[in-house]
Amino acid sequence: MKLSIIIPAFNEEKAIVSTIKQSLKEKERIQQNTEIKEVEIIMVNDCSTDSTEKLIQKFAPQVKLISHKENKGYGAALKTGIKNSKSDLIAFYDADGTYPINKMTELIKFLISKNADIVIGSRLGHGTKMPAQRLIGNKMFVFLLNFFGSSKVKDTASGMRVFKRKLASSFDSLPDNLSFTPAMTAMAVHEKWKIDFIPIEYSKRTGNSKLNSFKYGFNFLLSILEVVKRYNPLKLFGSIGFIFVLLGILLFYPFFFSGMSFGSFGLRRVFLISSLILVGISLIFFGFLANFIVKLFYRKLNTAIVYQGAYNRFFLSRYNLIGLFLFVLGFTMVFSISNYSHLSIPLIGVVCLFIGIQLIASSVLIKTMKELYEERFR
Repeated sequence: MKLSIIIPAFNEEKAIVSTIKQSLKEKERIQQNTEIKEVEIIMVNDCSTDSTEKLIQKFAPQVKLISHKENKGYGAALKTGIKNSKSDLIAFYDADGTYPINKMTELIKFLISKNADIVIGSRLGHGTKMPAQRLIGNKMFVFLLNFFGSSKVKDTASGMRVFKRKLASSFDSLPDNLSFTPAMTAMAVHEKWKIDFIPIEYSKRTGNSKLNSFKYGFNFLLSILEVVKRYNPLKLFGSIGFIFVLLGILLFYPFFFSGMSFGSFGLRRVFLISSLILVGISLIFFGFLANFIVKLFYRKLNTAIVYQGAYNRFFLSRYNLIGLFLFVLGFTMVFSISNYSHLSIPLIGVVCLFIGIQLIASSVLIKTMKELYEERFR
């Protein structure tokens, strides 16, 4: 069994020598304590402007050096290293002195013993030396990914991990910047890869930090949401839609039992409540249809289930009937009463009209897509 250790580096002259020496020492430990007998260390210099490249060259041929002619980003450097490796297992960590390189043997042994697809070093435990604002941000990302992915991830963006080579072919679509790692974790969750975590220490980096916490924190968030959108759009758009609907209901609730008319309630409030509820419903239906399309694309139609049965034949064949009933009910509530004595009547009528139309349109679209899917792949 062979292992490739990939170390991306950009202007790390203060830490690079120590990182390489520790890596060479850890290489020996891996060979002595695991079934891996071949270990290559690949340093990817991402167009450093200091002496990083020259310092790496001093360790040839023990270390393989690949240099970018232009700065492409952290994720791009990792992709370059992966493409130039031919090992059964691939590991990587940063060159800035923040990660405990002597933990890599433990990560590898854990992956082999548990037959995991990927093992990640979790930095967010007690005693971490991560700056407070980054620690809070990383814990927020963990919460979001666990919510959207229904998972138990402990660290989304750790830069110390080892994984099986079979996963690498999926990484081309991941970001070229620092968002590579959280996007990789989000992909692992949604692809149902077996993920395990080992607690590791996280130290203060050697040299000046190149990371803007707010900028990259925002990019990390977008990268996670981008992966969620590709695998489970209903969870993303449905959650946003639910918030809109809930806001509309909360604004409407205090006046529900008061029997307020349009005049006393205010036309602007009516428009605001109606808009919030209708936009929310639109987003939920959009997520519902997008989820169906995604499942068709991945040929996993049997897993396109919302709350244990929204896609099954019984409900699917009756969407148009339910939609027609709600449309007629809403039409009756809106147009059959000339004098609205209670504000709830027209608002509920409009919502019923809208849901009815959405259900009818959705049933037609879903049935058409399902027929095309079955005809194409049967």
